[in-house]
Amino acid sequence: MPPKRGGGVAGGKQRNQNLDKQINQTYTTADKNGHSQVGRPSLVGNSSQSKSSQPKFTIAPLIIEGVKISKLQLNDLLKQHLNDVKIHDIQLSRAGLFTLYASDVSSFNRLLNEFTIILAANGQQAAKIFVPRSIQRIKDTEMVAFVKRVDLEIPDNRITDALTKVGLDVVNVTRLNRKEGNIPTSTIKVTFKDANNRNTFIHTGLQVDSMHFNAEAASQNKKPVQCYICLQYNHVAKYCKTKQQICAKCGDNHRIDQCTAAIKCNNCKGKHLATANECPNFLEQEKRMLNLINQYSSTSSPTTTSPLLHDSNEFPSLPNIYQRQQGLLQNDILDELINLLTKD
Repeated sequence: MPPKRGGGVAGGKQRNQNLDKQINQTYTTADKNGHSQVGRPSLVGNSSQSKSSQPKFTIAPLIIEGVKISKLQLNDLLKQHLNDVKIHDIQLSRAGLFTLYASDVSSFNRLLNEFTIILAANGQQAAKIFVPRSIQRIKDTEMVAFVKRVDLEIPDNRITDALTKVGLDVVNVTRLNRKEGNIPTSTIKVTFKDANNRNTFIHTGLQVDSMHFNAEAASQNKKPVQCYICLQYNHVAKYCKTKQQICAKCGDNHRIDQCTAAIKCNNCKGKHLATANECPNFLEQEKRMLNLINQYSSTSSPTTTSPLLHDSNEFPSLPNIYQRQQGLLQNDILDELINLLTKD
């Protein structure tokens, strides 16, 4: 039996994390019939991707799990039942998951909305089709906004009614509570049906009768996921394969509070803790996270990291006094020559 998505050491969560390097740009909404719609224009400002040959949409892969057929059998089912759907590749992992790469938005949407039913009708009742979780987390965050300093006596239903009254499609309104004592706070979390509704709300704010409150978008999580057991990235302790504690100070098999050795990062072998933010491995994972957000976030401008102070490309050396004087002297000589040549 195929492993359940998100369960076990080799569960879907671990498998989805391995797909991060394969994914492309996408945007998910829903039409009037409740069907998912995916696709968005390429990011503006990247000159290397702004040529006329660049396709308008690049599509994320779709994952299929729970099927017990070969790649050829899957191909033939697509050919028989979705002959007009365009797919440029099908891949099968050792864990038994298929990855489909649709060629256009329409094909992506048809696969997402129709192929599960087709598979079930052909003896694959356990089949599931989904977008990788790394993408889905970004898309889910795009639908969330927060409103601060909302009076405690204003009930959630008054806020829901106010948003519905102005035509916003709201999924949920929740007042956040403090962790200690479960005490209500003045911050409201609002989840919308899609990013368009959320973005409209960010611009207009919350208007409850004569009271107005500013709204702000939920921030994407840019911090890399690091296991506190093995100290590797892209999985949490629940899905760690080693289950053996690695010291963040020296890399040996003991807890950090028991360590007396010199500091040596287990990931890059540098002289810092394996959990340090200045670790090259951490910075590389952070860059990957930012690229992922920039690729799949349809509402935010590209996110960048701060340049390193010792990077000569980011901070080139300024000319010294001698170089500046030489430049000025050359300019003076050039001006004199021009005057002599143009003099009547």
